[in-house]
Formats: sequence, structure tokens, C-alpha cells
Amino acid sequence: MDKITTISFRNPVDLIRTIGERLRVARLARGWTQEELAERSGIALSTLKLLEAKGQGSLQRLARVAVALNLDGDLRELFARPAAYESLEAVKRRDRARAPRRKVRNGHGA
Repeated sequence: MDKITTISFRNPVDLIRTIGERLRVARLARGWTQEELAERSGIALSTLKLLEAKGQGSLQRLARVAVALNLDGDLRELFARPAAYESLEAVKRRDRARAPRRKVRNGHGA
């Protein structure tokens, strides 16, 4: 199956529904029933049905289903480190950087 295309929705409701639909499509492409995928991913059938139909479920359960469908690489990309920063510490240092001080005029502070 081809790699999942980029989701371009800005509405969170549409986004989660699209994710659910893509999970369903990936499952069907493998010829699996919902029961099979629920068992392979270690989640309840009712949870899988909610994920596919409405996109409802926890991130942990989404990750389990993604791993079972071999889509975890796509999920990992979502949380990949931005190229602009080498670490969380670099982001924190940037956020802590102080703004330049204003110059004092006529003997009065800024």
C-alpha cells in the first residue's frame, strides 16, 4: 500500500475522522477484519470501531493500531524533531533568551 498522503484539514473534527478512515482503508487493504486488527493491536473491538468510524480513541490506542498496520513510521514523522533545533534544550535556551535592553534617555529608565 502507498504511503498515507498528507492530511490538509485545519478542522480537528475532520482531521480525526480522516485518520479513522485511513486506518479502515489500511486494514481493508490487508484483508483484515476489525476483529483481526483489534486482536493484532491488543485493543478492544469496540475501541477499534470508534477509531475507524469517528477517530475517537487515545493516542496510545492509535499508536497500537498504527504499529499493527505497519504505519508507525508515518506516526513517527508527526513527532519527528524539527531540523531547526538539535534538542529540547536548544528550544528552552531560545525561549529563555532575553530581549535587548532599551537605552536610557534623559536620565529616565526604560
